[in-house]
Amino acid sequence: MTDASIFVVQLDVPRELDDDFNRVYDNDHLVHMMQIPGVRSCRRYRLEWSDNADMQRYLAIYELDDPHAPQSATWQEHGGRGRWPIDIRPHTTMRRNGVYRPISHAVAKQAAGDVSSVLGDSIYFLLQSVPAALEAKFNELYDGDHIPLMLQAPGVRACTRFRLAWTASGDIPEYLAIYAISGPEVPRSPAWKQQTSKGAWPTEMRPHFTARRNGAFSLTLHRTR
Repeated sequence: MTDASIFVVQLDVPRELDDDFNRVYDNDHLVHMMQIPGVRSCRRYRLEWSDNADMQRYLAIYELDDPHAPQSATWQEHGGRGRWPIDIRPHTTMRRNGVYRPISHAVAKQAAGDVSSVLGDSIYFLLQSVPAALEAKFNELYDGDHIPLMLQAPGVRACTRFRLAWTASGDIPEYLAIYAISGPEVPRSPAWKQQTSKGAWPTEMRPHFTARRNGAFSLTLHRTR
């Protein structure tokens, strides 16, 4: 996972279409998408909670050998097959996507031998942007100060950070952190909140975010080649 780019797709559908949406995605759409050369896997998640009232309920994370694969004719061809483009895609809403490249990865001591800790059944998904002038400081504090503290919180297994390579949406934050956690309530625990208040992060960086979107998600499907 840490050597691969990821294609992140966030979207929603009217709730009355949930069952058909998930059935077609899992049993039709992914059958075609997993045939694309360079697609290693796809993990689908469903939102458990978010601090953003308009957070999309569905998340798909494609692991890629080639970060430009979603821009290829082959990707477009496979995405146009089956029921998806006719019965489902016209009804999707709030669709945002982008390819992110990994920039750092850290594993908690208590999860060092757990190979599933990189991206597991529960994740905390955090999108952020900061002013360009603060990016160097942002990355320095995130990797050197904030993450080491967060990895000490019970239930936190790992954190992988990414930077946006490209997007077709044009309105997706520049940075992404994915925390592998033991359950969706971990980021709401007193221990998590205590760790977020430590170090230089809360005073020197948090006030300067220009965008922040978050959510705890649970895995609904993991498909590999």
